[in-house]
Amino acid sequence: MRIAIIGLGLIGGSWALAIKEWAKSEEGRTAGIEVVGFDAKGSQRAEANKRKIVDHMVATPMEAVKGAQVVIVATPVMAVRETFEDIAAHLEKGAIVTDVCSTKRQVMRWAKELLPDNVSFVGGHPMAGKTAGLEEAEATLFQDCTYCLIPAPNARQEAIESVLRLVEIAGARPHFIDAYEHDSYVAAISHLPYLTATSLINLSFESDGWKEISRVAGTGFQDTTRLADGSVQMWLDICRTNNDALINWIDRYQQMLSRVRHMLELAGLQDEQGRSRPVEETEPEPLRAFLENAREGRNQLFQNKRKFQLESNFGDSSMPNSKEMKADIGRMFVGGMFKKPKKDEDNKN
Repeated sequence: MRIAIIGLGLIGGSWALAIKEWAKSEEGRTAGIEVVGFDAKGSQRAEANKRKIVDHMVATPMEAVKGAQVVIVATPVMAVRETFEDIAAHLEKGAIVTDVCSTKRQVMRWAKELLPDNVSFVGGHPMAGKTAGLEEAEATLFQDCTYCLIPAPNARQEAIESVLRLVEIAGARPHFIDAYEHDSYVAAISHLPYLTATSLINLSFESDGWKEISRVAGTGFQDTTRLADGSVQMWLDICRTNNDALINWIDRYQQMLSRVRHMLELAGLQDEQGRSRPVEETEPEPLRAFLENAREGRNQLFQNKRKFQLESNFGDSSMPNSKEMKADIGRMFVGGMFKKPKKDEDNKN
């Protein structure tokens, strides 16, 4: 079986390594997996060849998808349209195409517009990553992460099952979600934090006191602004394809900051002119409750993450346009071309 990966950065390279690692297993050896790769950058191709990321490196996306049963598009999101245009006429009938982009609405539109009707598209987004490139790709990158899946309305059930199986092979937890919900949610928990980090850096960098600020900046500031070190082109693409959702969350964030500002005015020992205020004239409790609520929310988020993932996988996950597929979501981890050995199924009963 031929699996083509177009785009060999951190995510594409990690997908290749995860698949190749599985191919070494008793189960995987029977599938006869061949991983073919392409990347537009010569430096990426050289690094991939050096690390033996793929079995074969090819010169064009069209060559990569020739004879491939599964195609993983792992390019920056603004490159997806051109990639779909390049490969559309060269895809095998019945092929499965998926992607890993951080925004989904535009990708789903391009898939509908450009890919042939005889292939199945299943949008994907692994909620995993680093501010790094191919040099840090690893087979375990997706282990225990939530992997969002958005099947196109015309995607065949067996194609969706196969992508589910691939996600399970990589160690991730699949989560079905609507493209609009996905883009709104990741705008809040991924894209807005990036813009917040860049804003904090620029706020300090553009200050007259930047040199002095840089001397006293510690690990807290470094950790808070880590995301600002990410790929500018990748984040520009994300912002351009999810601008409306981001603007909505920025508006809400500004309202939140206004609340914080008001609580600081109530709690502070100085007024806006820096003059001292008697302690008895301050009111710290609203700010204390706000800070405690945030700490509790963060603790719940991360301590119960596995529970939330399982609930979303087997509870409110939705499969578009097929009541039968909704009813069968539990068994869909056993997918067509990546089907588990019978002994594994028996052990689950």
